[in-house]
Amino acid sequence: MRFHPNSSLTSRSSCQNLKRFEAIQRGQMQTELLDAKNISERLRRMIESHDEIHIAVAWGYNGPLADCLIDSSKKFVSVTFGLAFCQTDPDLVERLIGKRNAYVANSGDVTFHPKLYYFRTEDVAEAIIGSSNFTAGGLEKNWEACVYVKGHVGSPIFQQVRECLAGYAGLRMSVTKELAKSYRLQYDAAKALKKAKHPVLPDGGVNWRRLTSQLASMSWHDYIIAVRSARYHELDERLKLLRAAQQLFAGVASFAELSSNQWKAIAGVIGDRQKLEADVSNCEWGWFGSMKGMGDFASRVLAKDRWLSRALDSIPRHGDITRAQYNTYCEHFLKAFEESTRVGGVPTATRLLAMKRPDTFVCVSNPNKSGLATALSFSRTTLNLDNYWERIIDPIRASPWYNSPRMFGQEAEIWDGRVAMLDAIYYKAGLAKGYRVDSELPR
Repeated sequence: MRFHPNSSLTSRSSCQNLKRFEAIQRGQMQTELLDAKNISERLRRMIESHDEIHIAVAWGYNGPLADCLIDSSKKFVSVTFGLAFCQTDPDLVERLIGKRNAYVANSGDVTFHPKLYYFRTEDVAEAIIGSSNFTAGGLEKNWEACVYVKGHVGSPIFQQVRECLAGYAGLRMSVTKELAKSYRLQYDAAKALKKAKHPVLPDGGVNWRRLTSQLASMSWHDYIIAVRSARYHELDERLKLLRAAQQLFAGVASFAELSSNQWKAIAGVIGDRQKLEADVSNCEWGWFGSMKGMGDFASRVLAKDRWLSRALDSIPRHGDITRAQYNTYCEHFLKAFEESTRVGGVPTATRLLAMKRPDTFVCVSNPNKSGLATALSFSRTTLNLDNYWERIIDPIRASPWYNSPRMFGQEAEIWDGRVAMLDAIYYKAGLAKGYRVDSELPR
């Protein structure tokens, strides 16, 4: 509502409004501290009631308040959203295409991070300045704190707000179809790279113990020492095997294209004579988990089961691997055993994963399970394909040695297979002799 000093105001509320307007004219300021819920309600009112809308905010969403904002787009003087870390909803970006005075911030390598909302009608100005982004969290769920200010447009605080907004002019980029399309592609790619939303704190129970365990807190220096000093590491032989496996995967578009004996080599069930026939005799394929005792698994490999092929094909050869891709792998892997008396378990499934992506997966089998369980604080008797990711992959991905930059020389080769190489650290020879078929789970 606009207040006009010369209007005929008869009601009590109108008189109050007139007094409030006169106070604003005299330079008196109204201030208030707002939480997320109040911020959302206040923004909606200001968007709908004011003649001018000025916004500069790090990230935006495409929720109900965005509908209100877009409906008022003719009142935009400068509305700018940041795109850093691909946190702004691409649907919102698309809705800004062609909107006059609507922008995204092109801030280069520096994050565009303000949360500034400014509105004006004639001599009355209002602003919200604080922690709230234009997102579902910032406007609804998060713990937020923002200062609300209302007063005469000429007040020093509003002069400073306008100067701040003007300072962003050089960052403003109008939204085109090409920009929105490109941003959506990058947003989708960034979204696939899942990271922990919240850090695990000391009251996080078993998750805290895993993330602060011996292995999860190991440095690259200590990791290399552990790999090279392991009693049964056979480092050169292990690296030779990983190179050979990677060459096999690199030479085909699908695992199905490899020969039967090459399948056996990757699966760890190949015999000496078959190694000669497959031209892979220069490697000891039993490293990283020999699966020769796994009868049902060996028969699925011998048959070149299409579900095993689909499983491995669902794991990309390069780049980040998502939990969703791992889940797809497990679904396909288990389908290969639908006609078997026993179902494939962690040893066989992770053997194949470790051969295709030794930078991400370790084969967990009897000889190394106890060591890995101790190092990552999980129960060796309850490990299965459903919890393998959270008990092993998640803490590994948070560890310093895993996130160390790629090294040089032999260390570069170790780095490329750094997760699979955990077998060198935790392998216990005495346990290998007791490795039995019952490591696979009965139906």
